[in-house]
Amino acid sequence: MNVLISGASMAGLSAAFWFSRLGHRVTIVERADGLRPGGAPIDVRGRALATAERMGILARIVEEKVTIFEPAPVLDGAGTQVATLDLRWFANETGEDTEITRDRLNQILLNAIPADVEFRFRTSISSLSDGSGGVDVIFTDGLKGHYHLVVGADGLHSNVRKLAFGPEKDYVRHFGHYVALVDLPSDREWQRGMLNIPGLTIAVRDTGDGPQAMMLVASPEVDYDYRDLDAQRRMIGDFLSRVDAWQVPALRAAFADPNAKGFYFDSVSQTHMPSWIQGNVAVIGDAGHCAALLSGMGTTLAMVAAETLATTWTEYEGNMEAASPTYHERLRPYVDQCQAFAHQGAPIMVPSTQEALDERNATFRAHASKLTA
Repeated sequence: MNVLISGASMAGLSAAFWFSRLGHRVTIVERADGLRPGGAPIDVRGRALATAERMGILARIVEEKVTIFEPAPVLDGAGTQVATLDLRWFANETGEDTEITRDRLNQILLNAIPADVEFRFRTSISSLSDGSGGVDVIFTDGLKGHYHLVVGADGLHSNVRKLAFGPEKDYVRHFGHYVALVDLPSDREWQRGMLNIPGLTIAVRDTGDGPQAMMLVASPEVDYDYRDLDAQRRMIGDFLSRVDAWQVPALRAAFADPNAKGFYFDSVSQTHMPSWIQGNVAVIGDAGHCAALLSGMGTTLAMVAAETLATTWTEYEGNMEAASPTYHERLRPYVDQCQAFAHQGAPIMVPSTQEALDERNATFRAHASKLTA
């Protein structure tokens, strides 16, 4: 059967692997001109470890994992160190959980996908016409196709979800934060660390592919065009203007540079849908059940959902109406669990008050004392 996947994301690449392995003809469309580089390091944990093992890529993921050598300093608004953060205990649930850069996992997934999977870049879906025999698709480059299943793996602002299920506002819920990332230039030395004031986190890490800055800020939802990069840079500048200590002025300049690599800005949001299937169209990953960056479970959930969708749909011989109840029964509890983790991550990563910040730092110090005892 013919399967169309929109989005060469973690979810999309994982889905392409599974549908192709299970004997289907797979096409991936991606509106960018290639795999999108950059992004925060991601975790492969929990059920995704078994998924990666079945894909034959777990050993490679472990080989390419981010190695953490020493704790990072935690700073207050004046740039004074008040604690240390050891990501070896903070980031993992078990000793097997693995952190890896997004670019490296992208490449590992790409290498695992069978050669007969067709990639079409610089195009996306302009219309869907779903019927009992499958989905007729028109693409933005004018081409047309007919597919037994269309999978939207095209992110938080999913085009497939909009076309098949309805407007974004019906499903995406702002989680009260915004995140920004940028690769830092190599013309100066950057200090690793994390600076916090209430409602704002600014961090610098080097995960093996060069230094990267991250900003997490608590904020009500802001009305802006998520494709307007200049507007995003102005918003980041406003958020970062609250602090001038440490290397924040240089970080503001890095975020403001229109030529900076790895630039990313978006709301920290979750996607909540009563069903991830509409006719012969399904959404997975952030398009269907975004757990939010603060959960640490986005990639894990995307990989698990891709395997679950492909195996369930194949099990029911492409009859999505029959497969849907089983698919939701298998995946829904895990989605709920992963999305709940975001409520635990927010108070740790972005404490909202000085009292909460002081308590968080005390917890960091206590863990550091145990590790050095």
